[in-house]
Amino acid sequence: LAIACILLFARPLPLLGITIYATPWIILFAYMARFLPVVLKPPLAALAQLERAQEEAAALDGAGPLARLFHVVLPAIWPAVTAGGLLAFLLAFNELTVSALLWTAGTETLGVVLFSLEEAGLVSEASAVALSATAVVVLLVVAIDRLGDRLPAGTLPWRF
Repeated sequence: LAIACILLFARPLPLLGITIYATPWIILFAYMARFLPVVLKPPLAALAQLERAQEEAAALDGAGPLARLFHVVLPAIWPAVTAGGLLAFLLAFNELTVSALLWTAGTETLGVVLFSLEEAGLVSEASAVALSATAVVVLLVVAIDRLGDRLPAGTLPWRF
């Protein structure tokens, strides 16, 4: 994926005349391409389980397409959307494989910084960065757990 992004964005984009090569935008594009299936899998599974009769009942009651989307579909799949977003964040937070080929000075990701510190033999500095990353993930999970009562039922896999 990273090599494809390099080949795709090495030249300026047609009609726009700009390139996103060696910018943070190429990493964002690559992350979106890599983690979009991870984000979409839970909502698609939830949509497959959604009863068509619910949307039909809303349509018979006079709800338009947007009203059905916002009042029937989204509330039903919101736990899966939230779970997909959390999963993608946790996977992307320390991602290295795509970032290793796309980073430039000033666009280092956390995974690249950790790898670079470890390769340079700066084990204590790498440990400090890794501990900080772990603390961020733990704080995020604790915050989400505290807000779990406000989230739709089934959003958090550790709460039943």
